[in-house]
Amino acid sequence: MGAVNYILLFGNPVSRSLSPVMQNAAFAASGIDCRYELREVDAGGLPGAIAELRGDERIVGANVTIPHKEAVIAFLDDLDPQAARIGAVNTISRQGARLTGWNTDVVGFLRALAEVDTSNSPSPSGGRQGGGYRVAIIGAGGAARAVAAALQPAAGEIWIIARNLEQARRLCTDLGIDRGGPVDLTRLRETMARVDLVVNATPADLPPAAWLKPDQRTFDLRSRRSVEGRAMLLHQGAASFEIWTGRPAPIDVMRAALDRAPVPA
Repeated sequence: MGAVNYILLFGNPVSRSLSPVMQNAAFAASGIDCRYELREVDAGGLPGAIAELRGDERIVGANVTIPHKEAVIAFLDDLDPQAARIGAVNTISRQGARLTGWNTDVVGFLRALAEVDTSNSPSPSGGRQGGGYRVAIIGAGGAARAVAAALQPAAGEIWIIARNLEQARRLCTDLGIDRGGPVDLTRLRETMARVDLVVNATPADLPPAAWLKPDQRTFDLRSRRSVEGRAMLLHQGAASFEIWTGRPAPIDVMRAALDRAPVPA
């Protein structure tokens, strides 16, 4: 990759991200002279941020987080087939001046779900009989799209619960979700009552524990708030590392760096 290269994280907010700790440990362990840096970018600044990435050969790639995972697609030259299907990008690689969008949230979520699943609850590897397990995803943004795509092959029902019902409808239409569907946030509690797995794909807190049944599973994507969120951060970050570098990710080094990192409030 050469000397003095950079990977950037575009998002708003990004100041509390744990990704720099994890990725910079991976670069150091692999002998790669590269720095992972944060760029707080609002919606109006996204075109300029992508122009910087395209124009500076020292910037070899980027991650993309809230709220840009869908909007960034318009500024890219190519999409990996999975990112195109999902309609969301969290990783960008470059070849010359051409930028390609990828989605590593899918593999990150599935690997994290398998890693933290120590129960006998329904999961992609062992759903309930007679139609698959049932899922409620809170949120309808880029992360929710990746989770829905990851779970869709095995799930019997996927319910997308969102304040913006039109956004939830677009997600279901784009991914062809016909078992389940969009649900207004006002029906959160009643929808949760009939599912096996609740996934929080928003920055907000999970619903009260009193709303959950003893046999229900929850998965909170927020890496600062949950074990499963950190596991997803780890595995999607490892997949991104391999896209940028063409090398196997030092997963144990990345995990240890996350374990040592203080959790921002």
